[in-house]
Amino acid sequence: MKILLIFTLCLISDGGASKEVTGYSGGGVLIKCKYDTKYTENQKYFCKGSWPGCPDQIKTGAKNEWIKSGNFSLFDDKKSAEFSVMIRELTVEDTGTYYCGVHKDLGTDIYTTVHLKVKEGSLDSREVTAYAGTRSNIKCRYDDEYKEKPKAFCKMGTDQWCIKQISTEPNKEWSHDGRFSIHDNRSAGFFSVFIRELITEDTRTYACAVVVSDETEIYTVLKLNVIEDLSNEKSVSETVHVGGDLTVNCKYPKSLRNDNKFLCKRPATAACSYSSTVRKSRTYINEGKISLYDDRETQIFTVRIKRVNEQDSGEYWCGAEVNWTSNRGYKVYFTQIDLMVTVFPVSIVITVTVSLLVLLIGIIFLFVTLHERRKLQGTMTPTFSWTNEDKISEPESVYEICNPNIYQLEPVYENLSE
Repeated sequence: MKILLIFTLCLISDGGASKEVTGYSGGGVLIKCKYDTKYTENQKYFCKGSWPGCPDQIKTGAKNEWIKSGNFSLFDDKKSAEFSVMIRELTVEDTGTYYCGVHKDLGTDIYTTVHLKVKEGSLDSREVTAYAGTRSNIKCRYDDEYKEKPKAFCKMGTDQWCIKQISTEPNKEWSHDGRFSIHDNRSAGFFSVFIRELITEDTRTYACAVVVSDETEIYTVLKLNVIEDLSNEKSVSETVHVGGDLTVNCKYPKSLRNDNKFLCKRPATAACSYSSTVRKSRTYINEGKISLYDDRETQIFTVRIKRVNEQDSGEYWCGAEVNWTSNRGYKVYFTQIDLMVTVFPVSIVITVTVSLLVLLIGIIFLFVTLHERRKLQGTMTPTFSWTNEDKISEPESVYEICNPNIYQLEPVYENLSE
């Protein structure tokens, strides 16, 4: 564990003030020494030994630049009237008495005393490997004495300087800043940093920090390496009807072959939780209606969910635990599964939809056809004109045809009349 402690010290002329600073082997300390604004142009230095005449470890040179000498760095911020001294890669041999000093051409230099004690560190710096387009959950462990202290995560610059930081907030379970989220698990003694939609540009050095006080911060240095891997499918969308079964094969990178696998459903918060992991190859793990199977030879993690219901809809992730139980642990979420559960089978929904569409088209066609026919009948109604002769002769001819014996009845009718 690389630890960086930040202290702010005030320089006084008699050297009466002093500060106790504790660092950790393999880590570093950042000491901020304030001075009076009238000394902005004076040379600053940091030395180890006895006062006066202690040999300089480092002193200011060019303006507005970090000066380096071995594992020491110094920067004079004249606007803030303070200069910063950083000691990296501490060892127990760095234990001793140091002085922040301001050189005066006339009179005695002004200084303040720093008593540095370096302890053997229990954690080393570490590296985290992640993959572009996926997500990662990084564990940052701290000592029990810092449980109630604020936590932070930041990108570090050339001189181990934080250039962007996300911090925990009081009374909030998760704090968010863009693609970064942070959560303090005090009962477990670590805080988690969740990074979404990773890109190769995220590759750099970061710091897990505990804000001990306004003057002191403790850092665990972490190097994140984001790899572009085009061989694995990062996202899968599945639609299953109620009562059906879901099966998804999650392909993972070779580097995760020997790590425990898991499936989790992501809630509204940043990370998702789970209760079961697959620890062995080609062994089924069953939890209710969920079945998990990891084939490490083919690098395929198979997920099965039986008899799904509407509550099963949501966002799932196939993931791996990389040394999660150790202080160097982290998680990789390598495949996203978007599950949508429908009330009816998809085939039935499609069939009914197509049938209703055909029926609607038929009704529209019938309505148009009837409408056009009525219009056609209205324009083709026949008109007749005839003379009086036609009116008399036409019925007679028709009557004669239908009643051929009409003239035979006339004599009988006449006889009866008589």
